[in-house]
Amino acid sequence: MTPTADAWTAPWPTTSIASARSHYRRGVVALVAGTGAAQRCFGDALVADPGLYVAGVALGLCRALDGCAYTAPRAKVQLARWERQHGEIVQATFSTGPTRTRDLRREHLLEFPADLLIVWLPAARSMSIPIH
Repeated sequence: MTPTADAWTAPWPTTSIASARSHYRRGVVALVAGTGAAQRCFGDALVADPGLYVAGVALGLCRALDGCAYTAPRAKVQLARWERQHGEIVQATFSTGPTRTRDLRREHLLEFPADLLIVWLPAARSMSIPIH
């Protein structure tokens, strides 16, 4: 499968609350850029929409990068395909071998190449990143 030009649009989180979506996206940018505001942004997204699954995944990732055990959130709504895969990849990063994680990530990015957190994820484990 080869991504189309249309596939480069960032996937939209399942929420009807614009501020939750905005906080989530700012959190991803902060995480990838290493600005140090990621946890606050993801926390703000969850305050705006406590059921925003990908924000819970991202906050769990931040905590895991800080040395805590990764805890996957429970989905409170029906998730889009990209969200289910996104969560599975982050979970696999902390619980399965690198081959399985790499395979899941590759398949996901063929379909959703603009999922920036998943694109960035392999670098997260190999560098010191400010996430607070």
